[in-house]
Amino acid sequence: MRLYRQATSLLSGSDNADQLLENAVNRNVHNAQPHRVGKLYDEYRALVTESNTHRSMLNDVSKKMATVAKTRSKAADFQSEMTKLREQAKQSKQTIQTIKDKLHDVEERLRYEAAKIPNLSHPDTPVGDESKARVVCVNGNLHTTDRVPLDDSGKLSDVEFQDHYDLALKLGIVDMEAGAKVAGSRFHYWRGAGALLELALVQYAMTRAVAAGFTPHITPDAARSSIIDACGFRPRSHSEEEQLGSEAKHVGEASQIYRMSPVAEESSKEHAADPLCLVATAEIPLVAMKQKQILDSTVLPMRLAGLSHCFRAEAGARGRDTRGIYRLHQFTKVELVTLAHPDNSESELFRLVEFQKSLFADLGLTFRVLQMPTFELGASAYQKFDIEAWMPGRKSWGEISSASNCTDYQARRLGIRVRTDGGSNSTMFVHTLNATAVAVPRLVVALLESFQRPDGHVVIPTVLRPWMMGMEALAPYK
Repeated sequence: MRLYRQATSLLSGSDNADQLLENAVNRNVHNAQPHRVGKLYDEYRALVTESNTHRSMLNDVSKKMATVAKTRSKAADFQSEMTKLREQAKQSKQTIQTIKDKLHDVEERLRYEAAKIPNLSHPDTPVGDESKARVVCVNGNLHTTDRVPLDDSGKLSDVEFQDHYDLALKLGIVDMEAGAKVAGSRFHYWRGAGALLELALVQYAMTRAVAAGFTPHITPDAARSSIIDACGFRPRSHSEEEQLGSEAKHVGEASQIYRMSPVAEESSKEHAADPLCLVATAEIPLVAMKQKQILDSTVLPMRLAGLSHCFRAEAGARGRDTRGIYRLHQFTKVELVTLAHPDNSESELFRLVEFQKSLFADLGLTFRVLQMPTFELGASAYQKFDIEAWMPGRKSWGEISSASNCTDYQARRLGIRVRTDGGSNSTMFVHTLNATAVAVPRLVVALLESFQRPDGHVVIPTVLRPWMMGMEALAPYK
């Protein structure tokens, strides 16, 4: 019930429902129906009350039957009374079962409708689509250059920038053809120095994160559907899709989720009810680690860094975004998660963004920070900042990371609380935040295109060289 209690806790009146509806529309979510959630929740509560009433009546009948059985006055009266009581018990059981069936249907509808309602938006968030994004700052000046630098002095050659995939093929660091043969399109192999580059980026991000106070984790690459749902993504079971019928067309982020189907568990009721899914980000298992817990206030802020593979269906992606390694179905990422006291979550978000900026500045990238508008906020995000690197081969900015404050959206669904100063039994929901430290393929795209040289070499940033086995540059493959 936690999923829609979050939504219904905000529905204390029609004004709140109106506010939630306006917020959803501002976020380009047109299938959210807060008023319907309120009505469904009232219906649910009424059915629960009715069910409890009939259960109480059934208990009374059972007690009367026991009393009559003990007294056994006149045989005729005894049989008549017992027959009457048995009929009452039968009717009560049938009524309870009917209510139970109705409850199941209402609960499924309520859960589905409540999940459509996104988090509220920060008052400072621009309203609209991606074009309304607000540029917070720009670091570097590569975006003002249209020719490949000769060296670090800034002198330019007459050579135009190549895109990352042409460079990767010439360097021999990635094999997309083998990936497609083995797993399908948009899967890849890192090869040689490409494999070392991924490991170097992971080591770089983790080393810096630990130094900044984050506890390192290597997380599961899978999570239960209910966990992914609670984090704001929308996987659905086959049974839910069948029951919801045409309503299930509004899938939101569900299209990005892969469901796992272990052969040995295909007939398992447990698997069918809450199947495993591949995670789209380590944010999911990191946040879920603390589900159903009450934390002591002294452990906050709790800063976690997680390494995982990420799996995304990337439905609807097309064009140049699908070329090379820019948009893949599987990739490696280091994700940062913070569990914070509600009073401090806004400052924690800015702390995360500053940490990200330091990572990319020390890599030598040209990047910009954007405050993202309402259309670009995921269901869980209250406020979000993206960081885009200039990718001269693509002649455009490309997203390399993001940071979001999800306030109590995930914590309510997962039951993560913190004790307050109001007494031992006084608690409140924590706020959860997430930020990308390193999404390997996107960073490799930015590095290849930014640090290419006229002779086909690509300079390796100094901060990555400790993990590159003495290499200072990637050389064309022979």
